[in-house]
Amino acid sequence: MGRRRRRKKVIRRVIRRLPSIFECPSCGAQAIRIEMKKEEGIATIQCGSCGLTDTIRITPLSEPVDVYGEFIDKYYATIENE
Repeated sequence: MGRRRRRKKVIRRVIRRLPSIFECPSCGAQAIRIEMKKEEGIATIQCGSCGLTDTIRITPLSEPVDVYGEFIDKYYATIENE
């Protein structure tokens, strides 16, 4: 008599990806879109909900997450100074 063979469990690794849509600091909606023009060295940040827009200078190695971080720092610095 043979014994039953067990199947090996498949362990799936979840690969987390960086987000492409971010939270707006002004209205709180998940509506910030970042459009990067690496050739020109600028990034345009736009909120689809409240219409908040800004442009930031970038380097060729910048990613959308880096641009969002700079935008948030700049946004809260202007609010703090007012």
